[in-house]
Amino acid sequence: MNIQDICNQQWYLALYITGGRNRENLFDWLHDQNIVPWTPLTLTKIKRADAPHVFRKRVSAVFPGYFFLKANFEHHKIETVRAHSAFCDFVKVGSKISPVKSSVVDGLMKVFPDPTLHPAARNELEAAANIWLTKNQYRHLIQLENMSHPVSRISMLYDLITHSGSHGF
Repeated sequence: MNIQDICNQQWYLALYITGGRNRENLFDWLHDQNIVPWTPLTLTKIKRADAPHVFRKRVSAVFPGYFFLKANFEHHKIETVRAHSAFCDFVKVGSKISPVKSSVVDGLMKVFPDPTLHPAARNELEAAANIWLTKNQYRHLIQLENMSHPVSRISMLYDLITHSGSHGF
């Protein structure tokens, strides 16, 4: 991949089939295709039933089944991305696959750094760690985390992507 291909990459929102190691397998495969995959993850501690003072760490997706990918569709063929068995489809606005503003993804990366340290998006995560969010941006992204139902978080994600300007992004 040359510098022109890297410069023209944009973020897109897509869906994957949840369950098992589908996300990990898809992300490894996309990384091998020179496409950067990333999804907001959280790390929670769950109390074990057999040992009351011991907790188990659990990594879970903030938006189950959704992920962002950074690609240049002049270089990376959409059909190639769709070929993986764990890939569902791109999230479309109307009938068009629309890019997501990079400031939205950077903000999400700032608030939800990758607890698994997957190497595919390391450069993007490091860059996002150095950005500053406004109070309104930070408050809106924290509201995503505070929603207990994944469907509500996904609804807020759609609103954030389609109306990013009204949220300060």
